[in-house]
Amino acid sequence: MPDSATELQNRPEEAANIRLGRVSIPGLFRDLPEAVIVADEEREIVWANNAALAMFGYTIDQLIGQSTEILYPNKDAFQEAGTAHFNKTGSATDHNYEANYLRANGKVFLGETTGGPMRGANGEVLGYFGITRDISKTRAFEELLANLYRVSSDQSLDTAQKIDEILKMGCAHFQTDSALVSWVRGETYTVLYSHSEIAEIERGSVFKIADCCCARALETNGPVACNSSQDNACGPHPCYSLFVLETYIGVPLIVDGTLFGTVNFTSSETRAPFESSDLELIKMFAAWISQQLSIEKEINGLPDLS
Repeated sequence: MPDSATELQNRPEEAANIRLGRVSIPGLFRDLPEAVIVADEEREIVWANNAALAMFGYTIDQLIGQSTEILYPNKDAFQEAGTAHFNKTGSATDHNYEANYLRANGKVFLGETTGGPMRGANGEVLGYFGITRDISKTRAFEELLANLYRVSSDQSLDTAQKIDEILKMGCAHFQTDSALVSWVRGETYTVLYSHSEIAEIERGSVFKIADCCCARALETNGPVACNSSQDNACGPHPCYSLFVLETYIGVPLIVDGTLFGTVNFTSSETRAPFESSDLELIKMFAAWISQQLSIEKEINGLPDLS
């Protein structure tokens, strides 16, 4: 099967000759980074650019002739979009909007769309177009920042509760089921806080750093991630005593300018490879936890793990 992301590049003459009535779809749409889909009066797809094929996960042959209903998570969403934007009269005053869309693999994502009728010289509707940008990651990041701020500023929560909430958010984002905050002194790795959907590691549990995945993060002085135990970035870890570790992402934890320990998120299941943005994001999680620990140190001194 042809690669959907490059298929139109291999069929430029077809992509350039799609017409709705007397209107030809501009060839420049083909190389836009946003997904562009053109449909006829019946909202059946007649054209899509490379970005649309990559975004929705279809080949051009799988899209052409199909109702645009396949792009929506349910029939109600399809009909709502039609009522507001993709009909001859259109109830919407603004054709820039956000909506949930459905990929071929069944996953739903949030998109920002500019779309509406394509009209001929006499104003008649020849078909419809939609230009969509995937904003799911941007929106998820904005919501994450808002939640981190909400938790850190909640005066009803103590330090342990705040860190637990932060670890819980990290597990949700990184698709992991466990998280640890460690306190490192010399060659000793001590569990300070933990969150797990499987089995908590008791506060004060002590391990040798050499037996932990976090050793790599400390050696490199930066974030380390792997999505499978076959990855060289993964190695023996204390969590192996509780469940088989497959996924790991961790980073050194700096408090008041000094190395304090590590923050890591792990799972017994493999996941899709981490992205570079995830490596930046775990540093942000560590910074928020560092802030809480700095406040705790100022008030109560170093942790009492006895």
